[in-house]
Amino acid sequence: MLSRSWLLICYFSGLAASHAAEPLRVAMGISKMPYVSMEAQNGIEYELITRPLLAAGYTLDVQHMPNKRAQTLLERGELDAVISLSGNYLSQPYIRYQNMAISRCANQVKLPDIAALSRYQVGAFHGASRFLGPELAQVAENRLRYQELADQKLLNRMLAIGHLDVVISDINIFRHFEAGVQPTGPICPVALFAPTDYRLAFRQAPVRDAFDRELAKLRRQGLYEELNWRYLRSKDAAPFKPQ
Repeated sequence: MLSRSWLLICYFSGLAASHAAEPLRVAMGISKMPYVSMEAQNGIEYELITRPLLAAGYTLDVQHMPNKRAQTLLERGELDAVISLSGNYLSQPYIRYQNMAISRCANQVKLPDIAALSRYQVGAFHGASRFLGPELAQVAENRLRYQELADQKLLNRMLAIGHLDVVISDINIFRHFEAGVQPTGPICPVALFAPTDYRLAFRQAPVRDAFDRELAKLRRQGLYEELNWRYLRSKDAAPFKPQ
């Protein structure tokens, strides 16, 4: 006859195996290449999130949705990890976004500070005035000179044809969509905004710890340089690699 202690060990081992077999529910945003592609299930950020978790032995259920909804579902316990700047079980920074004020060099736009944007026709990514600080929020109050669009390709096209003087965008996203727009000369990006380091917020600390551990290993093995070359065709891992 099996001892009671042995039965308990088998019982809890079975529970652990069952939990390990459940997919980890991870939320990411909608497509914004070169970072995330919903259709191809790839991109720089997609791989920086999924590869460490897969290396840690998890199976994944990746769900694409706006960040605000993802935060709500995490709080309800309906997701296990979401991209975030704050939360209870935060990972180490895994990616850096560098939003810039981008103009055509030929237009000789002068941007010594954020307030100077008020002199120009400005287009920005959706939510920029909430995410990039109070100075931009003040600029955004002038609806005749400032607008936000979710379609990055449209922002690029409006800059190219002169409907906008300045586009506010992460530089890698802008350059990705620049390839599909009729070239009108070189661009002049200005780093008016501090870079933003993103983390993952987890529902459970052990999963967070596993992610951090595996990401550190992959980083030492050259993951950032690999992704930079594959998606950006550059030997330098900046600007998406956290310091």
